[in-house]
Amino acid sequence: MKAAVLYEPRKLVIEEVENPQAKDGEILIKVLYALTCGTDLKTYERGHTMIKYPMIIGHEYVGEVIENRSKNEKIKKGDIVVGANSAPCFNCYYCKKENYSLCEKLNESLLGFTKPGCFAEYMVIPQRISEINLFKLNDDDYKRYASLEPLACVVHGWKYLNVKDEDYVLIIGSGPIGILHALMAKLYTKNVYLLGKHKERLSLINELGINTFDYDEYYKNLHEIKNHYYFDVVIEAVGTNEAWNLAFELVRKGGFLLLFGGLGPNSKAIFDATKIHYGEIKILGSFHHDPNSIKKSFELIRDKVIPIDKLITSEVNLEKIEFALNNMAKGWDMKVGIKIA
Repeated sequence: MKAAVLYEPRKLVIEEVENPQAKDGEILIKVLYALTCGTDLKTYERGHTMIKYPMIIGHEYVGEVIENRSKNEKIKKGDIVVGANSAPCFNCYYCKKENYSLCEKLNESLLGFTKPGCFAEYMVIPQRISEINLFKLNDDDYKRYASLEPLACVVHGWKYLNVKDEDYVLIIGSGPIGILHALMAKLYTKNVYLLGKHKERLSLINELGINTFDYDEYYKNLHEIKNHYYFDVVIEAVGTNEAWNLAFELVRKGGFLLLFGGLGPNSKAIFDATKIHYGEIKILGSFHHDPNSIKKSFELIRDKVIPIDKLITSEVNLEKIEFALNNMAKGWDMKVGIKIA
């Protein structure tokens, strides 16, 4: 079969590899549609701590079941399915504390990192995912479901927040994750703002009913923004020290700061202890997803509560995956649909 194999950062090769075979407990699917994401881009550009080279990357997918050797009797051959990229073990210390996103054995079933991913014609879904985080689709509009995993990560982060009707929420970051956070915020309050880059992206975000600040003009208006907006919740969705510091600067006293964008290994962040203590700032971290957020994400997509299809800004064939990733890096695309079938 044809697959996109990453050998090292910026060495992505489209090549013929052996067709995968499902073992007991697993499900073999024919990949119908896949999506790029910011993590794919970062992995392509600089690698990832969890990846095992060489690796077929990609972890947002919809596929047709070719063979079911799992215990999931709800899934039949020929079904169209969507799933997560991992699932918890339910046996480790963190799983027993119901901190499923922190599962100590998460990397045992991590598609696109430790298990071959979806930028290929066929993919095997590991046992844990097939039993816990896999859903059968009952409508023909399957492309939008490929965003199940990133939306689930956002949903997972929102379980830590307590947003009220009149609260002001600011998201820092105009990538797909930032937009998904903004769309989630709109379910709770009308006062949603996003600070981001790239005029094309900001225009799309405005069309979704979200107020925007242009990051390139931000520092000219910093004083005005700080004096006129008291943000009850600030969500950082970029993953840089600069964005983390900016998010802390803009959250009000008594507010919530959600640090969603991950920094590189051994990175350090320094915050004003006076503001944290005397301002009673609540600083939260959020990583990955859990089975509840996966289920909720599936329902939000199924019921069309979140207009997630708006984030797919172009489509290419598998052979042009590197072209698609570079377009994302330039800010020309949000998410790119990879047509495989």
